[in-house]
Amino acid sequence: MAGRPPHNCDWTAVMSLANRSLITPQLAIALAPVRQLVPAEVGGFLDEVLGRNRERNRRLWRQLNDGVAALNGAGIMPVLLKGAARWAGLPRDATFDRLLSDVDVLVEPAQVQPAMAALQAAGFSVLNRYEGSAVHVVAEFGRPEIDVGYLDLHQRPPGPPGVAGAPALAARRRTIALDSGWAQTPDAASQILYLVLHDQFHDGDYWRGGFDLRHLTDLAALAPQLSAEDWAWLQDACGTPLVRAALAAQLVAASRLAGAPLPAWADTHRARWTYRRWRIQYARPALRLPLAAAAAALEWRDVRRHGQDNRSGRRRVLGDGERTAPPESRLNRIGRIFTAEMGKI
Repeated sequence: MAGRPPHNCDWTAVMSLANRSLITPQLAIALAPVRQLVPAEVGGFLDEVLGRNRERNRRLWRQLNDGVAALNGAGIMPVLLKGAARWAGLPRDATFDRLLSDVDVLVEPAQVQPAMAALQAAGFSVLNRYEGSAVHVVAEFGRPEIDVGYLDLHQRPPGPPGVAGAPALAARRRTIALDSGWAQTPDAASQILYLVLHDQFHDGDYWRGGFDLRHLTDLAALAPQLSAEDWAWLQDACGTPLVRAALAAQLVAASRLAGAPLPAWADTHRARWTYRRWRIQYARPALRLPLAAAAAALEWRDVRRHGQDNRSGRRRVLGDGERTAPPESRLNRIGRIFTAEMGKI
């Protein structure tokens, strides 16, 4: 990704990893200045993927704008999340070659029903519906004859509700103009926190190991935008020592694997040890669960405090509505996390 392929590069392995991690278009851009070092068949494949992704993104941008316009028409200003937030925050003439699985928009829980009605009136079909106050994605929308991905409607960001739904994050949003409507985007520090909460807690990567290389490249792009005050806010916004530890470890991973700047406070023994554990768990899947159990035992005090704060945060954010949707069995969730295929490095 730095544009410096080694002389003995295993291009088959590189392309396999890029495809699994969904960063092939970005790899094409990174290697463009040194295309003479890239085998012809690899270069041809990269050009093909890059061109197809640009067409895909053109159609996703139309889908996002149509969805935002429909929501604005119902008096709703959505918040863009994840890749859509990064994209919309760029200068209008900037090229965006990140591969997006879908586009994510957030509304308040009280706005879910009018938002769904507005999207359906604009021609979007409900492709999947998820009930209950505890879910973060309430529905996935699309127009099969037009769209190339889902428009995911969120009622809260992914991650521990008490952290992801904190009012301090909402205060750091800014309003931006799209081609056909208005939306809000989180600032760079908030986007980093959302990525960490999504990967480390929603997906369970803190325990099972591995890395989302696409998100690490996002961190590498976002981190230089933060001031010293932003970094201080981000540490405080983590809420618990366990979330701060996950943030530091993911920043170490982004530094080692994607060239992100690493703040001095994040370069701790614990963060480096966690990064090494993740690498071992990726390389040796049989050790994923034993190493996760060892880490949980070593970090038990922080795990216990995080659990207490998380339960309190869930009650504060979700209230009694959570009782109407029985939470997923903890054992089932652990099984899902540790048996999921690692399409990551």
